[in-house]
Amino acid sequence: MLLKHIHQRARRVIRAVQEAIHRPRPVAMRLLRRSPYLGPILVRSWHRRRFEQRMQRPLRLSPPIDLNDHLVHRIIYDRDPRLKVLCDKIAVRDLIRERLGDAFVVPLLGVWSDPRDIAWRSLPDRFVLKPNHSSGPVALIRNAGDRDTQALTAKATEWLRHDFFDSSLEWGYRGLPRRITAEPLLLGPDGGEVNEAVALTFGGKVAAIRIFIGGKDNPDRSDNWFDRNSVRLPFYSLKYKLGDYVLDPAMTTRIIVAAEAVSAGFSHLRVDFYLTADGLKIGELTPYCGAGMIPWNRRGCDNVFGQFWDNPSRINEIDDLGALIEASD
Repeated sequence: MLLKHIHQRARRVIRAVQEAIHRPRPVAMRLLRRSPYLGPILVRSWHRRRFEQRMQRPLRLSPPIDLNDHLVHRIIYDRDPRLKVLCDKIAVRDLIRERLGDAFVVPLLGVWSDPRDIAWRSLPDRFVLKPNHSSGPVALIRNAGDRDTQALTAKATEWLRHDFFDSSLEWGYRGLPRRITAEPLLLGPDGGEVNEAVALTFGGKVAAIRIFIGGKDNPDRSDNWFDRNSVRLPFYSLKYKLGDYVLDPAMTTRIIVAAEAVSAGFSHLRVDFYLTADGLKIGELTPYCGAGMIPWNRRGCDNVFGQFWDNPSRINEIDDLGALIEASD
């Protein structure tokens, strides 16, 4: 009881320090979070508080149980140096190339340390601009109207100003070299907007596949989840509309083969594919899916995928993933 009381008092003190410092002096807070002794305590406290506020349930780390618990546990404690390779959108290309070959790597049109050096005239009419060291920021240039080089340079300069660790507190991003990359804006097999596939893997085994219809900036973007047999699953993320996509079994097989080859040796990875006119391309390998706050509409998703993290061999034993998730709600 005494230890529990001391721990609770310590957490209250840390929370008070955070609140006192963070608002008026964010620079000081960033420095404290990077300090070797107080930093890990502040980072743990921040992740726990954010998780419990957003997810409206306790965070369980000793041991982690659900998928979101496992993801936050990885964020706080896992220091596998490979995480930095996965988080760096330039370095990860070598891993993808080594395991699957060049055909799965999205081509690079250019890499720049200073946005003022971007060779705009060498870029095609359609391309994607994004930083290598963070998650989320992207500029999609579809036509001449999107090609405001002054505005894009200013946006890219802002991207490079920040170490993404200081906003995400995810160790894999800390201290990554900061670059701006340009890639072609990929097209789907019909020449239209490219769809995306996300494979959730555990221990190098695909547990489920998510298909996105519509681009990231499309207000009508929708998604569907499927099992390893292309059967649509009875759940969805609360972030997007439920779609009506039909996943071809041959495509499922191609996704599984590629995702399992590239994720081998990792307890969990989200493998992000583009379904392009030139076949499957891997956009990212994501170790911190949803920052550990995936908003499932069914409680059973979090629980079942957490079980797969602990025991990936179960994936091959499941005949009806949808029924298992419904039973776990």
